[in-house]
Amino acid sequence: MPAPDVAILGGGIVGAALAAELAGRGAAVTVYERTAIAAGASGRNSGVVWHPGDPILASLYRESLATYRALPDALAAALPAGVPERAFQLAEQPAGILAIGRDADVVRSIARGFAAAHPDIPTEFVDGAALASLEPALAPGLAAARMAIGFPVAPASATRAFAALARARGATIVEGVEARVTRDGPVATGIVADGTFSSAGAVVVAAGPWTPALIDPGGSWQPIHPYWGVIVELDLGDAAPRHVLEEADVEDATAPGAPREAAGSIGFSLVTAVGRSSLGSTFLPAEADPRAYEARLRERGASYVPAIAGTRTVGLRACARPLSLDGRPLVGAVPGIERLYVAAGHGPWGISTGPASAAHVAALVLGDPDPRVAAVAAATGADRFGAPPSP
Repeated sequence: MPAPDVAILGGGIVGAALAAELAGRGAAVTVYERTAIAAGASGRNSGVVWHPGDPILASLYRESLATYRALPDALAAALPAGVPERAFQLAEQPAGILAIGRDADVVRSIARGFAAAHPDIPTEFVDGAALASLEPALAPGLAAARMAIGFPVAPASATRAFAALARARGATIVEGVEARVTRDGPVATGIVADGTFSSAGAVVVAAGPWTPALIDPGGSWQPIHPYWGVIVELDLGDAAPRHVLEEADVEDATAPGAPREAAGSIGFSLVTAVGRSSLGSTFLPAEADPRAYEARLRERGASYVPAIAGTRTVGLRACARPLSLDGRPLVGAVPGIERLYVAAGHGPWGISTGPASAAHVAALVLGDPDPRVAAVAAATGADRFGAPPSP
């Protein structure tokens, strides 16, 4: 049976990885991106591939990590020498993540909890002189849970590498166009872009927080919401931390059931890749001017890493992280609509879990689902949120 023509809406990490996977398996693929490749959270977040605590997300992470390990060879085979995307490669060993705080008992509890849940990942509690030696960039008086996870990558680099691979394998990527799904009753028939209809044997919506509006323009099906993150880019030079840093419990704002009105608090995270440090974190329920948060982020950051106070800002950016109602992505067929698929809602874990989600959707589109990931497929299926209404 020949592979169907596939239209993908969205040029983030999931859409780009999906295009590369499908094109590599013989499908004719067109990606429609309304702005530019990696223009959303995939290119504007902090940029780190790391192990989520949730067991379903952790499974997707492990699959994604294997995909990243294979990516350099795939790029070398497909792209000519000198193409910048060929340089993409994860470090051999993780940088390590420090969950830091001033309450040693809280941090010690985090270390114990993570170690119990993930006995295969070296985890330790560190404070005092040992922490000062381990991470000299930190302010005194802190404690940390160190987890041997976390691979910093330059923002957008992974997405651009997958997009380059997709193009080399024959996929078409159209940027700067608005596209929408077309349906004939309960069947997706293709897309309309700039007023022109293009038929497709399958349509995959991988448009991050804008996914629900593309699947249900009426707005009643809303399993994914945007949480806006503001990032301050710094050049810390030799003062940059060796580890990925995160304030203890900073992810509570995106935990399932967290009230959206409580999500505007300022946390702290710092990720350094390719000489630049990305300072966060905010999880805002509505888009905001990054300049309004710069001073607050810098002040909070300097309380953990004093060198931030004397370092100028070299960039400001904001992105909408697409968070589902239960914290797990929607990956699979859209219930009630034939030939329509979704791969979105990864929250802050898009770079870490997106390539595996893309592989799962590709297998479904091609009629070749992998029974080995049945549990993950059940936990991430879009049907857990019900079917979108009929148009």
